[in-house]
Amino acid sequence: MAKIRVNKQFTFDMAHALYNHNGACRNIHGHTYTLTVTLLGEVKTNPGKSDDGMLVDFSWLKELVKTEIISVYDHALVLNGNSPHRDLKLDRSFDKVIYLDVQPTCENLLLIMVRKLKSDLPPDLTLQYVSLQETPTAKAEWCFDDNF
Repeated sequence: MAKIRVNKQFTFDMAHALYNHNGACRNIHGHTYTLTVTLLGEVKTNPGKSDDGMLVDFSWLKELVKTEIISVYDHALVLNGNSPHRDLKLDRSFDKVIYLDVQPTCENLLLIMVRKLKSDLPPDLTLQYVSLQETPTAKAEWCFDDNF
């Protein structure tokens, strides 16, 4: 059977600051991110079933990404937990402050999201490609073929 890919895009808003960065991104600032998730697999042949003719129900993928990524990062402030930012105790003043063990760059955020998505996929689906677009002209990409 032939394999195909399907993808879905998601958007969310998030703020971050890059500790010790020598540019403007050291200051707290925000982006409207676009996350694209591409899955690889075989189209199901289940006559009379809800998923007949589908690789995956897009509503399932939407719920997965919403639960595991969007609900976590949308309208959050994400900071490097190994920096003096943690000493500011911003989480006492704001509901959604996330401290990561790494610098909250687009690249690191993407890798965190990839790990989460991979762990939640059923065995008949392969996470093929994920991109996280931070601005209209800048994005990070992860591809299965590069990591196999």
